[in-house]
Parts: sequence; structure tokens; C-alpha cells
Amino acid sequence: MKLLSRVLLTAIALSALHTARAEDEWHATTLSDRTLEKVKLGLVAYQSCVNDETRSHIGEEADSRALTDRVLKTCEGKLSKVKAAFDSENVPGTISERYMRGRRTQAARQVLRALMGSQAAQTVTGRP
Repeated sequence: MKLLSRVLLTAIALSALHTARAEDEWHATTLSDRTLEKVKLGLVAYQSCVNDETRSHIGEEADSRALTDRVLKTCEGKLSKVKAAFDSENVPGTISERYMRGRRTQAARQVLRALMGSQAAQTVTGRP
């Protein structure tokens, strides 16, 4: 009987612990449609800026890494709108920063790939 009561108490304690952890977690479904729309519009504006800036730097003789940094710094203001949308919904900073870092990394890879490809093509063809 003592064993059964210990097992039962342990199970109750573990379920309470699991519930406490679940309450601390942020769930993606809590964002409103309005916030999701703001995030989407901010990302579209950021991606558009990155694409336009990348096109404007294709053909330049500078280092592709320096050009990539220049493109990303120029468009950083567009990405801040996404952060503001997350902050208005009280999304934890660690989660929003991780999301923002992922978008920046994705854009950096895209820009670097485009610029390096352009420079390689120019080297092969011998045309600027």
C-alpha cells in the first residue's frame, strides 16, 4: 500500500511539474492575425530592400563580404518593424531575437551567394 501511495504521489508531482513548465512556455498560436500580418509585411519589405540593394551592387569590384555587410546594414531598418510587431505582442526577447537572427542569416547567405556568383561569372567571362 505504501508503494502504491508513493507511486501515486510521484505521478502527481511529475504532472504538476510538467504543467508548471508548460505555463512558462510561449506558444506560437498566441499571436494575433494582425501581428502576423505586420510581421509578414515587414519581412516582405525587408526582402524587397535586400533584393534591390543586392541588384544595385552586382558588378562592383569590392569584396563580396563587404558588399553583403553594406546591403544588410542598409536594410536593417526594415527588419526593426518585425521586432516592433513581436514586442507589441509581448513575445519573449529570446524568441524574437532568435527569429530575427535567423532572418538576418538567411538574407546574408542569399546576398553573399548572389554577389559571389556574379563575381565568379564576371571572372569567367572577362566582362564587368
